[in-house]
Amino acid sequence: MKRSALLFVTFAIAATGAIAQTVKLVDRSSENRIDVTVDDRLFTSYRWGGDFYRPALYPILTPAGHFITRGFPFETRDGDTVDHPHQVGCWLAYANVDGIDFWNSSKFRTAKEMEKMGRVVHKKLVSKRTSRRAAELVTEADWVKPNGQVVLTERTRYFFSANGAERWIDRDTTLTAAGGDVTFGDNKDGFFGLHLASELEQADQADVKVTSVTGVVSTGRPPGLLSGKFWNSEGRVAEKEIWGTRGSWAAVSGQVGSENVTVSILDHPLNPLSPTRMMVRGYGLFALNPFGQKQFDASLEERKFVLAKGKSLRFRYRVLVIPSAKASIDDEYRAFARQASKAK
Repeated sequence: MKRSALLFVTFAIAATGAIAQTVKLVDRSSENRIDVTVDDRLFTSYRWGGDFYRPALYPILTPAGHFITRGFPFETRDGDTVDHPHQVGCWLAYANVDGIDFWNSSKFRTAKEMEKMGRVVHKKLVSKRTSRRAAELVTEADWVKPNGQVVLTERTRYFFSANGAERWIDRDTTLTAAGGDVTFGDNKDGFFGLHLASELEQADQADVKVTSVTGVVSTGRPPGLLSGKFWNSEGRVAEKEIWGTRGSWAAVSGQVGSENVTVSILDHPLNPLSPTRMMVRGYGLFALNPFGQKQFDASLEERKFVLAKGKSLRFRYRVLVIPSAKASIDDEYRAFARQASKAK
């Protein structure tokens, strides 16, 4: 069996159960998007082009249709923060690739700032496949410097599945050094992450600039809106304890609309430099960063990770959306590690 087929079948089987739903891919390429639906309700969309300076899954919704990801800057929702406009949906990028920043680039940057910032440019939809319970999307992209040079080529497989109130998104990305050796420098801004909706922020983030659904910007919002409780695989809690530390996964629980929801991001143990460091911030950034070191811990040496010309790095991550009552993310992590290891 071919590797891609094995991955797809393994994932579909792993996610099945008594309440499995129908997952579909809806091709809207004319709008630069592929929608992922569960029983014909939107779960997420793969988006690219235009004001998306890197491909992203945007938005991501709960089973009841509440937003897990922030709407700003492309949609306005009551209580959305208006900072960090480059953090859109769920994405993969890094702030120091041969000295070029692929993380912070956005339409809100000046032309001068963009001289040091790159884009991840969607190139092709390679394939789309669905079974009743899972869907697979394969894409290709280029990491392009400001001078137009392609520094990395990217091939990514996305896997989507649902079972009752549970949702899975797996991202399997291979980066290949295109024109020469590529250096991933030491930086805190990276690598795989998502920006959470307001309801999943920590309660100490109330007094900030926010927008309303009509686009009116003000300061402050009801503290009761913010319900996010953060923890990770090492038993650390809240941003203050988690930020910059290593771990296998991070999670946040809170109330989004009428739902109690837990969102976790899992780092596969075969990923380069695993266990990863965590760029977890109370304002809603939820990210795993394998390359940053000294910027997280001043007592350590500055890290420079060199990828030789023509060589590749493979990264596998999972975003898991489950009811807060779900017992153990450790169990989910072990299942993810076993599954992806068998499919390597």
